[in-house]
Amino acid sequence: MMPTTHGEQSSTINRDSQAYWNKRAATFTRDATSDYERWLLDLLALEADDEVLDMGCATGTLAVPLARAGHRVHGCDFAEAMLAILNERAAAENLPITSHLLAWEDDWEEAGLGENSVDVAFASRSLMSGDVPACVRKLDATARSRAAVVVPDSLLPSRDPRLLTYLGRAAKHPRNARKVLRALHAMGRIPTCATTTTFRPMRFSSFDEARVDLRRLAGPEPFTAREQRLFDAYAAQHVVREDLTGPSEVAEEHWVLDYRLPVTWAFIGWSTDGSEWA
Repeated sequence: MMPTTHGEQSSTINRDSQAYWNKRAATFTRDATSDYERWLLDLLALEADDEVLDMGCATGTLAVPLARAGHRVHGCDFAEAMLAILNERAAAENLPITSHLLAWEDDWEEAGLGENSVDVAFASRSLMSGDVPACVRKLDATARSRAAVVVPDSLLPSRDPRLLTYLGRAAKHPRNARKVLRALHAMGRIPTCATTTTFRPMRFSSFDEARVDLRRLAGPEPFTAREQRLFDAYAAQHVVREDLTGPSEVAEEHWVLDYRLPVTWAFIGWSTDGSEWA
């Protein structure tokens, strides 16, 4: 089955964020080999014939193994480069994946993902901002059976507490988990919850690319002259080169952060008919 891409609803997309994820597509994790992915797939506990919506699918970290297991998957993302890689992977294995260029704010029904269009809808680490209750309602309406989100339950993965402390900036903790739970309560849904901790991947193809990403982890506010000097020194000290040997036994140069960034994630799942999670 050849993959198909639906949707060109670009007017509502955050262009800065979209450009960032398009650039990150080439080095983005593609395989569901980490403890996090196994943890999430176990929690979803899909039935054999479930049709699934993966909102914020990226390059198919979850969509591909789900399709390999026989599920028909709708992979949705607002980054064209991510979907291009997903489509290549799906075509190479003839997988039942339909990709959709789609943002949370877009018209899902226009993209063919209206009410009760799939059995299970989930968003893995893609609901970071915006109108959280509206996003929860979209997942709920789209799924015939169950829906789920995984949201940060610690500092956002787009912030580095160690860097913020070094710069003298305050670290704000997200409230997305609380917002999701409030939305579900208002909808009469019964949530089931679990947590896990992962480490943010920080591998880049050049020092400049790594430095740009590290700058994002300090937040969007402009640097003062003092903060810029501190940041330059911090990047020079903590962004280091890592030489890896690839399958061709040729050394591949990557740049990494020399410490790990932990993130605690909250899984929140619910049955869309108001019953308890089965």
